[in-house]
Amino acid sequence: MITDDIIVAGIVVGDDASGNIYKKMILQQDSSGIAVAVDVTNFNTDYPIGRRVFVKCKGLYISNNEGNFELGTSPTNPVGRIPANLLGQYLVKGQWGLSVTPMVFDLATADDFPEDIPTNTLIRFENVEFDAVSFGKTYAPTSGSNLYLNDCNTSPASLAVYSSNFSTFAMAQSPTGNGSIQGVYTIYNGDGELQIRDLYDVDMPNVRCDGTFGQTTLMPIDSVRMLLGGNVPAGRRIKGIVTSDFSTGMLTSSNLYLQDATAGIYIHFDDPHTFAIGTELEVIVSGFAVSTYQGVLQLATVGLGYALPVGSGTVAPRVTTVADMITNYNAWEGQVVRVPAGTITGSGTTYGFSTNFIDDGTGTIQLYTSNFASFANDTYPTDTVMITGILTQFNGTKEIIIRNLLDVQ
Repeated sequence: MITDDIIVAGIVVGDDASGNIYKKMILQQDSSGIAVAVDVTNFNTDYPIGRRVFVKCKGLYISNNEGNFELGTSPTNPVGRIPANLLGQYLVKGQWGLSVTPMVFDLATADDFPEDIPTNTLIRFENVEFDAVSFGKTYAPTSGSNLYLNDCNTSPASLAVYSSNFSTFAMAQSPTGNGSIQGVYTIYNGDGELQIRDLYDVDMPNVRCDGTFGQTTLMPIDSVRMLLGGNVPAGRRIKGIVTSDFSTGMLTSSNLYLQDATAGIYIHFDDPHTFAIGTELEVIVSGFAVSTYQGVLQLATVGLGYALPVGSGTVAPRVTTVADMITNYNAWEGQVVRVPAGTITGSGTTYGFSTNFIDDGTGTIQLYTSNFASFANDTYPTDTVMITGILTQFNGTKEIIIRNLLDVQ
């Protein structure tokens, strides 16, 4: 028991917002950390990550549980939790919105010499990856599950990443790439262990140590489209040819269309890309949602690092009529199509800044051009032309998007 009038202060680096840390507030000051046991759920509403908290220690017990120092109300192991009605007696809320920079350590240090890393602190490992038995797996399919990290050493170290099956991300899938991970460091049964606070603590978009994104199964795009309303299963990738043209600004810079022999799909990345039209692209799609955006089926939001150029190729346009495009829209959405002979009409004379249509005698379909496209101010031809583009829609209005001026001849 602490009998002196001691007050300690720390910034919350671990709370219960995601459910992965339970009834334990993790405070850190400089390079030292301590856990405060509290008998309160959803304490993050008052004591969120980034809030400074002062702890009046007199009357509390301090415990050293395998090197994990904890404060509580009784000398049990673990220490007793501070009841909700006594929180104000021991805890004083301070400034919020503060940040703690994670301390960066080598993975081998965490695995072989856990006492060299201060427990109950926010730490970070870089150039690491989930090992072969852990990548693409759900974080916590059962109670108290562990996945394991490796690095790129010849004899890689291994560190447990602990997740609770009550966490909000329990059924999310671990990434298959290489990158960084951060979380609260503790010791369990003599070994180092990492607890992430949420999925933002994990950023692994890079190629793995073996030069791949892991052993994944190639999935045809039409099978991905069938998952609308759900998520892609673990260990899956798609491969296709980029059919959109980022260089003209036809789409916003974080989006593209990808097509394989079975179908086309719209992909929204978390960052701008520079994948040229005709790039053969492999994309790890494990765990990503298949949804709609303004009516168009999409994969979102995919980490840009999960896309790997593997070659180049071409996509032969589907030569057809406007009437057939409209009839077969659901099957052809996101694919490159071609109207062999049609005329363009519109409310103006340029591709952008007006509402334009294609008429081939069998029907009409809207011709869409972003006002930010490099050719938006170009005048469209009024005679009969061949028009190539990507079949899509905007909230139910069927459209063809041209990629560049070569699409109209």
